[in-house]
Amino acid sequence: MTKSLNLTRLWHKAHSHLQPFTEHLALADKHSFVCPICTKHNAFKLVAQVRFGEHSWESAEPIYCPDCHEYSLLDVPNNKAPLTAVDARLWSAEPTFLNIEPTTRCNFNCWYCVGRHMQQEDIKVENFAQVLDNFPTVKTIALVGEGEPLMHKGFFDMAHMAKERNVRVMIISNGSTLSTSIVKQLCESEVAYIGISIDSIDPEVFASSRIDGKLEQIWQGIQRLREYRDANGFQYPKIGLKGTLFSYNKDELPSIVAMAKSYGVEIFESFQALNPMSTYIPIYPETSLNEVEHIDEVAHAINQDSIQATEQLLPFAEFCAAEGIEIDKNGSANNVRNNCDEQWVYSLLSGDITPCCQIKTPISPTWNLFNYSLTDILSDHQYENTRFNLWNGIFPSYCDGCWKT
Repeated sequence: MTKSLNLTRLWHKAHSHLQPFTEHLALADKHSFVCPICTKHNAFKLVAQVRFGEHSWESAEPIYCPDCHEYSLLDVPNNKAPLTAVDARLWSAEPTFLNIEPTTRCNFNCWYCVGRHMQQEDIKVENFAQVLDNFPTVKTIALVGEGEPLMHKGFFDMAHMAKERNVRVMIISNGSTLSTSIVKQLCESEVAYIGISIDSIDPEVFASSRIDGKLEQIWQGIQRLREYRDANGFQYPKIGLKGTLFSYNKDELPSIVAMAKSYGVEIFESFQALNPMSTYIPIYPETSLNEVEHIDEVAHAINQDSIQATEQLLPFAEFCAAEGIEIDKNGSANNVRNNCDEQWVYSLLSGDITPCCQIKTPISPTWNLFNYSLTDILSDHQYENTRFNLWNGIFPSYCDGCWKT
């Protein structure tokens, strides 16, 4: 025989601020449950740890009712010891990886880039120093955002600041600025990784998406970096490949990989289809909106060809594992529905942390790495509640279009 238990009192005692969002995207699971408290048929599962008596903790799937706001545990054996505690803080909360935007400025005008619609500015070097002070456990920083990081005049000042604290630096670049001087500084500052974005091996197709970009200049820069690095005995930066494909060149990935490898690229990071999130689609020009209809077929082609790509180049995940770089974007599954458990921290150049790199609007003034320590931010009640909801797959409207939803 089993029974249901009302664990609302224990839930609020443990963490009254952890509450499912009132407004959210439709839940990915198709099952709803009858609430044993109010008998409405709208309750849905969460995931938590519970303790019966003084015994060890065990995993559980309590239900929450949005009508009466009560939490219940179903199908508990009658002979179970009394329920004594509950804990729903199950998301990853010890990040060592920070992705912070160095700039939103870029010398390309890619039509699908949200950065071209953001205020054009650079992070202040003194604010970057404050970030290092406020995030003492950081081991790796990706100076990556919606601009070209090497256009920031203080980029190498920031790289050296990080190096002095034994913090690794990674960047994503359009590859257009790899002059002899820049290549030398990248090697000497020990930037660990530079990912170069290539959308095509056809110069005209490349220029149609990466507006103002010249493909031959990119290949020459990659070759210059690889040759200088190897000839002068530097181990870093390792050179990676990523990009965006469209309906008209969705089968081009193998050719891009082969060409990039011939110029010195050694790591395959990732390729993606057009970003379908609701925060991105409004920026796409009307003449390119038809590409949204082809996102699934492009993503399918990329998934298929990426298998062969990782046989030609070292997979990015293997590179990170070998280097001790903790950049897992998936975290742990909750085994109830699709969820989001990013184990790294993303910050705009304003210092404002957002849930992921797709969210470009600050959410709370207290989530700012210029003004608050990471410890304070991670324990902020609104921050914890956001992570709780994302971990449980309860997504706010700004997540619409993300593959995790």
